[in-house]
Amino acid sequence: MPLPFPPGDVKRPIGLLQAEPQRDWDPEALAASCGLNRRTLERRFRRFVGMAPSAFLRALRLDRVRRELLRAVPDANVTQVATQCGFAHLGRFAAAYRVRYGETPMATLRRNRSGRAGRPASPSAWRAVLERPKVAIMPFGLSGPGANRAGGLPDEIARALRRFFWIVLLSPGRARYELHGKVRADDSGRLRVTTTLIDGATGRHLWADCWEGRLDDLFGLEDRVSLGVSEALQPALQNAEIARALREDPVRLGAWELTMRAMPSVLSLEPGSGPLAIEWLERAMDLAPRDPLPVSLAALGHGLRAAVHFVENGEEERAAARKLIERATALDSADPLVEALLASAFTLARDLKAATAHVDRALALDGGSAWAWGRSAFVHAYQGRTADAIERFQIARALSPEGPLDFLHSMGIAHAHFGAGRYREAIHCFRRGLAERPGAPWINCFLASSLALDGRRDEARERYAELARHYPGLTALRVQTSLPHSHQFVERLSDGLESVGMPLS
Repeated sequence: MPLPFPPGDVKRPIGLLQAEPQRDWDPEALAASCGLNRRTLERRFRRFVGMAPSAFLRALRLDRVRRELLRAVPDANVTQVATQCGFAHLGRFAAAYRVRYGETPMATLRRNRSGRAGRPASPSAWRAVLERPKVAIMPFGLSGPGANRAGGLPDEIARALRRFFWIVLLSPGRARYELHGKVRADDSGRLRVTTTLIDGATGRHLWADCWEGRLDDLFGLEDRVSLGVSEALQPALQNAEIARALREDPVRLGAWELTMRAMPSVLSLEPGSGPLAIEWLERAMDLAPRDPLPVSLAALGHGLRAAVHFVENGEEERAAARKLIERATALDSADPLVEALLASAFTLARDLKAATAHVDRALALDGGSAWAWGRSAFVHAYQGRTADAIERFQIARALSPEGPLDFLHSMGIAHAHFGAGRYREAIHCFRRGLAERPGAPWINCFLASSLALDGRRDEARERYAELARHYPGLTALRVQTSLPHSHQFVERLSDGLESVGMPLS
C-alpha cells in the first residue's frame, strides 16, 4: 500500500514531473537526476506512490488537460490542449481520459461552455467586484537576442487572469499589486522568464517564479508561463489580502476586507474563532448586501460550527446556515469562490445534489480553483467514493500548497482514509492535522476512533480523554447528528468512540 509521504529520493522525481509534465522525460535521465538507476526508481515509486513513474506522469498530464478544458476559453480545442500537455498519441489519450474521468474530453469542454453560458453576472455582482484586489501587469524587461519575440507575454498573462471574477486588472499606477517580469535570451535560443508579484503600497515581494524554454517553442513557453502565473496569483493575492485585513483596524474595513479578515478564522476550525468571524461577516453583509461572498462564507461558518464543533445548539446553527444559503443563492454570481463556498455550505446541510451543482459551476468558471477541487473532493468523500476524493484533494493541494486550505485538504484525505477503513493512514493524517492545528481539539474525535478501530486502545483512550476535556458531556448520538457523512461512516466512528468510553446518549 502506498505511503502518504514518500522519502526524499522519491520526492525529487515527483517534483520534477510535477514541474514539467508536458516534457518528454527520459526514464534513465529522470532516475539519474535522483542518484538512482531506472529499476530502483520504478521499484521505489511503486512502493511509495503506488504506480510506476510513467503512470504517475500520465496521471499528471490528464489532470492538467482536465483543468485546462474546464477553464478553457470559448475557442479552445481538445487536440491543441492535449498536445500542449504532452500527449502525442491522441487516440490513446482520449481512451485514458474517458477511463479516468468517465467522460470524453469533448464532453468536459462542452460542460465548461454550458457553465459559462449559464447566467451572466448582474450589475450588482459587477459592482461588488470593484472592492476586489487590483493588479497591474507591468511591461516586461526584454534582454538578449530574440527576446523581443516574447513581448506579447504580458498580454497572454492578462488574458489568463481575466477569467477570474475577483481579480481586477488595471493599468500601471492605478493598482495596489504589480506583476513584474523579465525575459532573458542567450545565443543558443534559450529563454528564461522570471515573474514577481509586488505589493506596490509596501514594496513587499509576495511571490516569484521562473520558467525556461526555447525560442523555437515560444508558444508553448507562453502557455506554461500564463498558466503558472494565473494559478499562483490567486492564492498569493488572497493571502496578501488576508494579511492586509488582519493588520488593519476592523472598524475601518470595508465589506471585502472584513470578509478576508473573517476567512482564516472560519477555516481554522478552532472553536473560539467562529463567533467573532461571524460578527465581521454580518458587518460585511450590512455594508454590501448584494455581495454574495460574505453571505456564502457566513453560511459555511454556521455550518462548520454545527458539524465539527459539536455545539449544543447545533440545530440553530444549521437553521442559520440554511437561511444564509437561501440568501446567497438568490444573488447573482460569476465568482467561482462563491460557488465553492455554497457547495461547502450545501454539503454540511446534507444536500449533496445541490453541492454537486455548485461544484460543477465553480469548476466551469475556473477549472484551476483549489476551492472548487477541494469541495468536489469532500462531496465524493461523503458519498463514499474515496479514491476519487483523494485524487481531487491532491489536485486541490497542488493548486494551493500553502495557506488554510492545505489543512482542510489534509483533513479531507484523513476522512477519506477513515471512510475506506484504512485506519493507519487516517491516524497518520489526523495526527498531522492536530500538530498543525492544536487549537482544534475536535480532531481527537476522529483520531480516538481511528486508534480504537486499529486496536490501539490505550492511545485511543488518551485521545478520547483529551476530547472529553474540551467537550464535556459529548455523546455518540450528538456526534452522529452533527456530521454530514454517510450513515456507514458515522456508525463506524461511533463504534470506535463507544469502545473507549463515550456514552451513546
